[in-house]
Amino acid sequence: MRTDKMNPLPFLARPGIRLWLCGLAMILAVPGSPVATAEVRVYDVEVIVFSNHASGDDGERWPTTIRDDFYTREFATEGEFTELPESSYQLNGIAYGLRQSRGYKVLLHTAWRLPARDARNAISFPVDTAVPGLGKRLTGDIRLIRERYLHLDVDLILAAANASTAASYAGESTGSPVYELREKRRIKKSGTVHYFDHPRFGLIATITPYQSPEQQQALIDAEAEAAERERAAAEAAAAEEEPLPDDQLTR
Repeated sequence: MRTDKMNPLPFLARPGIRLWLCGLAMILAVPGSPVATAEVRVYDVEVIVFSNHASGDDGERWPTTIRDDFYTREFATEGEFTELPESSYQLNGIAYGLRQSRGYKVLLHTAWRLPARDARNAISFPVDTAVPGLGKRLTGDIRLIRERYLHLDVDLILAAANASTAASYAGESTGSPVYELREKRRIKKSGTVHYFDHPRFGLIATITPYQSPEQQQALIDAEAEAAERERAAAEAAAAEEEPLPDDQLTR
């Protein structure tokens, strides 16, 4: 029985194969090439964070200190996102309904645009806002992660404005409760509304792929070109089906 294996070197030595491999390497090496940038996608993220005053504790006991690592975590460099104007918000109807209800209070409504990266390089959107009238503060971060799937990683704490970490807290746990919303959710379909639940406060989010004006124009041009090709093909098919004139039929 023969055990010889095919030597790939003669195949790779062919001039045409060498030229093809060199061209592929050059495409992959160009930072702005479609292949090199295909994995970096940009999204618009919009969130509403609200407190729930109608919910009971259902026997749950909440901590009164913030976990030690909350303020010491490391993330990718901030500043790589762009905050969006209110005119671009898509969740205004939901925010209005929450504000009209006595059982809820909108703590934060904002939106930003950023590239989605893997968990190691994901950009952190920092949250740090005082809640007027409640003496509380909403802090934490929200990250959009894109690996095999797209995920939204939420880690937020709603606590008294003067809440401290467990490491710096002295004495018995007699302070105000600390509520933490910590969840990672897979985004199966862009543009849909996602709800992150917690008995005391929650988050509503929508993630939409962003297209630059140039990309939008390219898409419009491509659709117009496809429509023109379809029209020309339909006209050509109709011309072939036209009956011959009577004088040609009687010849």
